[in-house]
Amino acid sequence: MIGFTLIDGVLSTYDIPDSLTFGFYGLNNAGQVVGFYQDANEVSHGVIVQAGELTQFDFPGAAETEIFGVSESGLLIGDIFDADGAIHGFVGSETFDVPGAVTTYADDMNAAGILVGSYVDADGVYHGYIRHADGSFTIFDYPGLLSNLEYLFVNAINDAGVIVFRAKALDSLERTYIRLPNGTSKELKFPGSVTTVARDITRDGQIVGYYDTLDERRHGFIATPLTSEAVEDFSSVYQVSLTKRLNMVSVPLKPKTPMTARSFAEMVGATTVIALDEARQKFVGWTPDAPGDGFWIEGGNGYIVNLLQSQQVTFTGTAWTNRLHSAAAPSVIPNEETWAFVVSGRLESDRNLNGYIVTARNLRTNAIMKGNVRDGYFAVATADLTRRSVVQIGDSLEVTVTDRTGEIASAQFSFTVTPDALLNAVLPVMLDGVGTPKQTLLLQNYPNPFNPETWIPYHLSEAAPVTLAIYDPTGQRIRTLLLGLQAAGFYQSRSRAAYWDGRNDLGEQVSSGVYFYQLSTPSEHQIKRMVIVK
Repeated sequence: MIGFTLIDGVLSTYDIPDSLTFGFYGLNNAGQVVGFYQDANEVSHGVIVQAGELTQFDFPGAAETEIFGVSESGLLIGDIFDADGAIHGFVGSETFDVPGAVTTYADDMNAAGILVGSYVDADGVYHGYIRHADGSFTIFDYPGLLSNLEYLFVNAINDAGVIVFRAKALDSLERTYIRLPNGTSKELKFPGSVTTVARDITRDGQIVGYYDTLDERRHGFIATPLTSEAVEDFSSVYQVSLTKRLNMVSVPLKPKTPMTARSFAEMVGATTVIALDEARQKFVGWTPDAPGDGFWIEGGNGYIVNLLQSQQVTFTGTAWTNRLHSAAAPSVIPNEETWAFVVSGRLESDRNLNGYIVTARNLRTNAIMKGNVRDGYFAVATADLTRRSVVQIGDSLEVTVTDRTGEIASAQFSFTVTPDALLNAVLPVMLDGVGTPKQTLLLQNYPNPFNPETWIPYHLSEAAPVTLAIYDPTGQRIRTLLLGLQAAGFYQSRSRAAYWDGRNDLGEQVSSGVYFYQLSTPSEHQIKRMVIVK
């Protein structure tokens, strides 16, 4: 990899032979540039560029060194790996750890000697920190749910105390935030970007970073704070007529208070709000019984809302600055087709089900909706933007739950679309027994008929030793599968179900015909039949 600097309009490149990765992460006003590279053995070494000359820096006694910042006085800031692989922060010649941290990252320092970074606590949760000049710490957190946080890294602080950091929630995109000295955090997103990452902030508040677009290209940016003369005027008014049932609408004005799916639904009286996740190209649903406020409402994006009666809605605010295209006009075409639909509900379980996936399949159309579980709630959505019906009264929806590894974690639920569900464009459901079956159950083998092998799925409501016996048409036992002590759970996928290769206990291939298989535990005995066809 090639590193480069652009200082006073002069582009300089630097190459470290045989390096696996190489990058610059910090720069001060004296022209010192710092970063690190990984050598061929995947060991990190710090680098410093001064007056055009690149030198290597390894922190004394450290196994690895990663430099992320340099103060105006020339103090290096970063992380070291000790001989045991633990990560500690360092500034100058001093190493330190945030109290209670198992991992400490150090990233930047301003002229007042205030240092920022992030750390991981004993529960594996990331937090941001501010290390004051007197050695005390202030902790700050990701603005969303900590239980959903995958990581948080702090990139920079300026002399005014404004901090830029980035964070990623589970199954979401990386986002950048600006933390103001009063402790409030605001998201920074470059218009039209999929992800935006801020790398540094100047004393004047200019932010430099990069953003990715849908065409998978990466671009640099410099964001300049608005002057007092550019303060937004939120006095504009716009009225929109929404029809009964489904509408596609964009919010025409940027409100003074950022709008969420909940506040949008409350404003227009919607039974559901559906958005298109452009990055994943799938629809995301939200209903008023959700535990959170849902996704942010942004300018230039179309949202599907379902109303129980027609009404006129008044929006106030200012022009959007992130509009990517003209706002979609609300639907005014009379249409009784249900062209958008949500299945939402809660999961009853003592387990933490965050990250589990709910899948709903329409047995008539074979259309599939998928969504993640958050705080015991889910909402899966589908829509046809050509306004063709996606569901009708009497449709049977098959709902299943899989865990974070993709294994089946529930019985198969079946629900019927009712007239009320069609009117609300929402089918509310309750899923119980997720994670642990309510009863032990032997299921039909698959494939069936088969030749020469098959899988035998089953559910266990409690931990138990499990035996599967195979019987021929005369009732003689020909094969015994000792599965051992099994935990309660769903044994349905090929990686978990019992497997029979079509052979008897002597290793001989059995002939065609009807066979029987029996599941036995200390409290259960269940039997089914299967067919071998050769």
